Amino acid sequence: MIVVDSNILAARVLTSDMTDLAQQVEEADPVWLVPRLWRYEFLNILATQIKVGRMKAPTALRIWQTLIDLLSNNEGEPPAAHILDLVARHRITAYDAHFVALAQINSCRLITEDGELQRKFPLSALSMRAYLDARNSSGWVRESAAPYGQRAHTPKATRKAQTVR
Repeated sequence: MIVVDSNILAARVLTSDMTDLAQQVEEADPVWLVPRLWRYEFLNILATQIKVGRMKAPTALRIWQTLIDLLSNNEGEPPAAHILDLVARHRITAYDAHFVALAQINSCRLITEDGELQRKFPLSALSMRAYLDARNSSGWVRESAAPYGQRAHTPKATRKAQTVR
């Protein structure tokens, strides 16, 4: 589980020089959390694409709907007090603070290409490349995903017998 900012979302769904990295990040961790703010930021990204002639409105709407379908269950709304505290202590925008706060609240990494956030939050805000390199070199272990309530339950007696063999 990671928090991704709107530019990572854009890199993932719009063709750019960062698309391959964004796909690799998604393969490494497909559970992406976002603050509800992502909707406004991403709509602005799509609007810019339309205004400069890189995309037509129907295409933008299709991309928008795809992301809404993927992310609506992974949205969070960090408390205003947390956001304002981050703004006051670290002199960042409230927009950026939404993403940082969500990562802090969920005890996970924020994946961003924003150099200022990487400098001010070196333990939690990582570029896509740094995130992938850390996963590959540090021996991070990730348990395979399983739906809640569907793990096989092995009674204690059976576990003891299995370890003796």
